[in-house]
Amino acid sequence: MTESNLAAEAAQRLVAGDRAAALALYLRAWNRPDDEVAERIFDLVSEWGDIDAALRTVEAEARGGNPAAYEALAELLVELDRPKEALAALRSAADRGRDVTLMIASVLADELGDREQAEVYYRQALVDDNPRALNDYGAFLSEDDERLDEATDLLRRAIERGDTMAAGNLGRLLADEEKYEDALPWLKQALDAGHRSVLAVLGETEHALGDLESARTHLREALAEEVTGAHFAYALHLADTGAPEEAVRHYEAAAKEDGETNAHLNLALLHEELEQWSRADHHYREALTLQDETAYVYYAQFLADQNRAAEIPALLKAAEELDLDEEDLTELRMLAEESDCGTS
Repeated sequence: MTESNLAAEAAQRLVAGDRAAALALYLRAWNRPDDEVAERIFDLVSEWGDIDAALRTVEAEARGGNPAAYEALAELLVELDRPKEALAALRSAADRGRDVTLMIASVLADELGDREQAEVYYRQALVDDNPRALNDYGAFLSEDDERLDEATDLLRRAIERGDTMAAGNLGRLLADEEKYEDALPWLKQALDAGHRSVLAVLGETEHALGDLESARTHLREALAEEVTGAHFAYALHLADTGAPEEAVRHYEAAAKEDGETNAHLNLALLHEELEQWSRADHHYREALTLQDETAYVYYAQFLADQNRAAEIPALLKAAEELDLDEEDLTELRMLAEESDCGTS
């Protein structure tokens, strides 16, 4: 049975309410990772709502020798926070001729934290001339501050080959380096190509360049579409444009919903501005608990301003155990010495 016939039969089974049969048929019809059948598979699993039943169906199809099922199985196992099993499934898919080199690299890097092995697979994907390899490898290297030039080169090569997602990743890299004028055209190019995930960083970039109206528009769109980083970026915008109380709400959402650790330090600073001392203290302590190294000096200064300088030496000791940046440690030591002078 051809791919199109399998997909058509799967759709009929789905209409009839037989999700397991539909899923098995879609898996047999799935030939390319980014085709329409792939979307149907993962939409079906998401809408099914019974991940265990979906997993059993995919496992059975994989055991029957379907390499696509091993790839789908890996996706599900990643969602279930079982990355080692996902990696094993991907290797089974590769052994059966499935091109999953980039996905193996991604699982190694993002789920297992093994960047050295991940890079082996990214390089192999380049050798295999995988059309997504330049972008994915470039995005991987962009997380290493010492290899940004390599990342930039890979992303530019990807753009030259027509990869519009690479334009967004290059824009993000440049924005992270605060090269906002250079970042802006790439981010706009990515957005024009339909990559809505750049909305938050585009708004942040426009804000930095003084285009506040465009920034607010794009940041609100990012919020409406639940783009990652939207709450944090919009909070920064609000705090800088005279709306600290509204900014607090979005920083709180960034911390709670997005797991943005830096939000606690920004919340502490905003609560200080609003003279809400106990709330400021709470968020400083949250930032320290999450090992936000930039929070130590700010908190020490807050303690000094609150006539609580006696607490600074203990803060300094904790910072020294973390091997904090030497410049920050020097400032902390000065504040600690001032506290000793004030109590002697």
